[in-house]
Amino acid sequence: MKLRPHHILCLQKFTGHGYDEEFTRHMTSVVMSLAQSPEAEIEIIRGCDELCGNCPNNSGGACTSLEKVAEMDSGVLKICGLDYGNSTDWAELAQTARKRIFETEEFYNICARCQWFELCSGTEVNYG
Repeated sequence: MKLRPHHILCLQKFTGHGYDEEFTRHMTSVVMSLAQSPEAEIEIIRGCDELCGNCPNNSGGACTSLEKVAEMDSGVLKICGLDYGNSTDWAELAQTARKRIFETEEFYNICARCQWFELCSGTEVNYG
């Protein structure tokens, strides 16, 4: 599965809320798939990924919120010691993000500008 870096965080904080019903249904499916297969290979990519297909900010394969999400992606890459093109299993990525981001002040630093931050900040990590 191909994921942009900040989606490593989103998947772990997802609570069944989303932009619309189609997006939420797809996100739920991805979360369930990774919970059932934590060994799933994840490739870190730049640009639209598995989750972006149903996002209303996806305009013909380009993100209309690119400045904000690129900043979030950059933060995740730096804090987790990752780079674009890296591949590893979901369980390892989830654990790294938990330890280096969710269990530190980096969660606020990376995610505070996101429209979902208030919801996520009150949500325990639901996977990993």
